[in-house]
Formats: sequence, structure tokens, C-alpha cells
Amino acid sequence: MTDISPAPTAVPQPLWDAIRDLDLPKRHLKDLTAFPDEAGEILLEAVDVLRERDEHAARTLAEALREHAPKSGHRQFATNQIVTMLRAEGRTAETDALLKELMDSGLERGVAVLLAEDLASRGDFEKALHCYNVVCRGMLAQPPETVAELNRLGLLPLLGRARMREALGMAPDAHDLATRSTDAYLPPLEDDLRGAPSGHLPTAERPAPSPGRNEPCSCGSGRKFKKCCGSPLAR
Repeated sequence: MTDISPAPTAVPQPLWDAIRDLDLPKRHLKDLTAFPDEAGEILLEAVDVLRERDEHAARTLAEALREHAPKSGHRQFATNQIVTMLRAEGRTAETDALLKELMDSGLERGVAVLLAEDLASRGDFEKALHCYNVVCRGMLAQPPETVAELNRLGLLPLLGRARMREALGMAPDAHDLATRSTDAYLPPLEDDLRGAPSGHLPTAERPAPSPGRNEPCSCGSGRKFKKCCGSPLAR
């Protein structure tokens, strides 16, 4: 069993007390010491690794993060990890209760990205629309004409929002119309993600490169791009 003392820098003592006896992956323990400012992100990744070999330990770590992680975004991501585990066990009532807690807590943008596509894939269009509205809040505060300045990656949340509104029988608003129009001429997402050549485009129309997979996500969640807006669920 893991027994390292004192607690690594930037890991709150209550959190460390709850997880110190878990068999945490050695790589993540080293990273906690080497990169203390990334403690929340490191432990969230450890949950995913632990799930492959010890579901109980993964659940314990996620619950500890949900209770004691210092950043609200990390607490919300941990809650979403617990939702995933509960759903896999068929524990619908508990899953629904935690989802409601997330929705009522003021979703962080990165968590809303993950929830939006997941809920949409399950046919819960109303909740998915709520999440997309959270993700798109800043864009919706701008004139619809500014949608044309987005690259493919930046347009995805607005496309998801437009799809949910359509599925719920809502008439398209100005941002929906601008989104559909922009979608018609943008290059594929794969080109955007790898910073594809865009020399044929005027400078003002060239898509801005997205963050690298191991760089902080541009949405400001505090997670790496590959675990946030660049994750398969977000795409």
C-alpha cells in the first residue's frame, strides 16, 4: 500500500488523508512531487488509470477529489467520473442525483463540454442544451456575425447547441443560422486539430491552432486539452 508522508505540496491534507493508503500509480505519485501546481489534474488522470485495475480504488479517489479538491472544476470533473462509474453499474437513481447536483452547481465550461455530448447521445436533449448554453455563453454574448471568425473546433459547441434546439422543436435563432452558415465552408475538424496547411485562405480566415494534447485546454478548465475539449466525448 502507498504510504508517503508528508502530503505532496498543493495536495490538501484532508484529500491526502483520504487517498494515501490507495495503491496510486507510481508515475502519478512522482508527478505530484514534480508538478505540484497540477495536483488536481494528475489525480483526475489517476482515477482513469485506476479504473483499469481497481474500480474500488478509482471510486475512492474520485470521491475524495469530489469532497476535497481545492478547485471547483476538479471537483466537478471528479463528480462526472463517479457518474460514469455508477452508470456502468446500472445505478440509475444515484447517477441522476449526481447529475442534478452538477447541473445545479454552476457548471464549469470544461465539464459542461463533456456532459453535453454524453447527454445528447443518450437522448436527453433538454439537459444537453443546458450544458451547451453554458459552453457557448461567451459566444452567445457576442453578435452572431462573430461566429464566422471561429475555427472548426470553436464552432463545435455552437453546432451542438443548434442540434439540440432543433431536436427540441425550437426555431433557429440568429446564432444558429450563423453557425450553420459558417459550418458550410470550414475545413474538417481533423485539419483544425493538426494545424493543417491553410495557405489558400486569407490570413483573417485561417483557423487558429488548437492546444497540443498535453497543453492546458483553452477553455480555462485547468485540465489538459486531451482530457477536456479535445477528448473524444467533446468531439
